[in-house]
Amino acid sequence: MNLREKLKESQYSNHKLSLLIATGGLVGFIPPCPGTYGALQGLFLYGLLKSSPLWQHLIIALVLTLLGIISSEILVKNSSQKDPDEVIIDEIAGIYLACLGKESIMELTLVLIVFRIIDIKKPFPLKKLEQLRGGLGIMLDDVLAGIITNILVILIVAAIN
Repeated sequence: MNLREKLKESQYSNHKLSLLIATGGLVGFIPPCPGTYGALQGLFLYGLLKSSPLWQHLIIALVLTLLGIISSEILVKNSSQKDPDEVIIDEIAGIYLACLGKESIMELTLVLIVFRIIDIKKPFPLKKLEQLRGGLGIMLDDVLAGIITNILVILIVAAIN
């Protein structure tokens, strides 16, 4: 079944804007690893805006998070799933936060690796946040994963230097 057929059959068909936002422009429907594709989208977005001042990055991260909470909440209410795989706005926002202040290819590569490990393994307290219902639960564990990743990458780079 191709993407167009999937979307026609989708329980989300009446919520197109939320669907576009929550799935990262429908990238979340591409198998086999939509979460990694979402992380790459966030990394790419950060790369495009890397030279922006910190305050603009923080506003972008806040907007991504709020849009993610709202759009994923709408989709979850119209789905039988608690956290649909195709919802990847959480990975986009989380890794965007993880990238803040990072300049080099080495740092950004570390961000991608560490973020995906944390996002997949869900150590405490992320597992607890993920249990929150709706859009808040979908978003908060990845936002915290991004903040933790940012700090860990700073520590790893400091240890290497």
